[in-house]
Amino acid sequence: MPPRPQRVRITRVEFVAALVSWSLSIVTTAALAAVGWFGHATHWTFGLAGHAGHANGHGTAAHAAPDHGAAAGHEDTPPREADAVHFKSKEAMERTGIELVPIEERPMVSELVASGVVHYDQRHIAQLSARVPGSVWRVEKHLGDTVKKGDVLLVIESREVGSLKAEFLNALVAHEARVEQLLILEEVKGAVMGRQLREAKSALREAKNHLHNAEQALVNLGLGVAITDYEPLDDESRAARIRIAGLPESLLVAIDLDHITSNLMPLCAPFDGIVIGRDAVVGEVTDPTEPIFEVADVSTMWVVLNISKEDAGRVALGQRVMFRPDGSTDEYESRVAWISTEVNEETRTLEVRAEISRGPAATVAASPDGRSTPAGLRANTFGSGRIEVDRRGTALVVPRSSVQWDGSRWVVFVPTGESTFAARPVSPGVQQGDSIEIVGDFAGGIRPTHVVGAGSHVLKSQILLERMEAGEL
Repeated sequence: MPPRPQRVRITRVEFVAALVSWSLSIVTTAALAAVGWFGHATHWTFGLAGHAGHANGHGTAAHAAPDHGAAAGHEDTPPREADAVHFKSKEAMERTGIELVPIEERPMVSELVASGVVHYDQRHIAQLSARVPGSVWRVEKHLGDTVKKGDVLLVIESREVGSLKAEFLNALVAHEARVEQLLILEEVKGAVMGRQLREAKSALREAKNHLHNAEQALVNLGLGVAITDYEPLDDESRAARIRIAGLPESLLVAIDLDHITSNLMPLCAPFDGIVIGRDAVVGEVTDPTEPIFEVADVSTMWVVLNISKEDAGRVALGQRVMFRPDGSTDEYESRVAWISTEVNEETRTLEVRAEISRGPAATVAASPDGRSTPAGLRANTFGSGRIEVDRRGTALVVPRSSVQWDGSRWVVFVPTGESTFAARPVSPGVQQGDSIEIVGDFAGGIRPTHVVGAGSHVLKSQILLERMEAGEL
């Protein structure tokens, strides 16, 4: 047989407590319903506004529908207009704090403001090191010096360089010997075996390859050695010339050429710029893996701005950028040149880069070599940038406080009488500071000259209240 269901026993105390709880709920619901009916009947003024109106002859903001209780004293109350607010008097309107502001017609610019930092142009900054092991023989340039492409920064003494120079001279002699041997065999080719002639030609090709390899090894070190420059010279002239290969004329004037070593190799600037780093003293051992000079072209600087991910979609290539370094009153103009394809993992911002090639007229300084550099724009300087994301040549502009959302659309309130205001739908446009562009078709095609500024929220609240009472919300 199935088990018999258990009976739930309720004590007398529990029954009384439950009955009291239900009674309180019923009483509370009835009280709320009474308050709602009373508020609806008095338009939520609870007699205060009505008494003040009868006592002073004024009232607070009234509904769009005519006030039957005051009809006898206000026969000129305008008829009801959709989304309109009527005040019973000008004094009642003034007590709400409503102020009219003119609609301006002027250009508008929408900008994004972001923090940023200045960097060197990463395409024109080089960390230079010796290409072969050795030691510093002479230092020509120092920190802050302006250099041009090809200028000697320092001279390195390396035994490996001397060996490569000697190998080049030996390869040149061996090639000449193979050429001479082939010429002799070709003159008597009728008296020698064909195999000897073929071996001579093969040896010549091999010697030529060795010579070109030796030449290329010196070119890779930046010495600028060419076979054609050495072929017309005798052995002594060749040795004297290759000993000073790559050294500038200004350096040769100051040294004794009769006692100079052939192990010298210059380290030259790869482009025009300024020495921004140097870690070399005479006699110091150099390592090809360690940079000893750093050169940067400062005629163009990078500005990297950090854009919030919410505004990332508003940034595009070519947009105008204005950057002001911290502590400076000057602004530098540029364009967005690069937008990162990822958000920074640490800051969760999007990096945007602009390139600044010149500063304001008052801050452009000429460097010793005549190039213009953006003076005052230093690497690793923080600052603030403004990106122009939208622009209007001519726009209707009002304060942002004038534009209100009425639950379904954006509106502004325009005066239609001395104490009457009507809502007009608009579309917000470009925003700039506390101003905003409005676009809309005004009633009758006539553009008003003023809108409500301060106090527009009061009018919006009144319209929403009327809609609630009419059951529209």
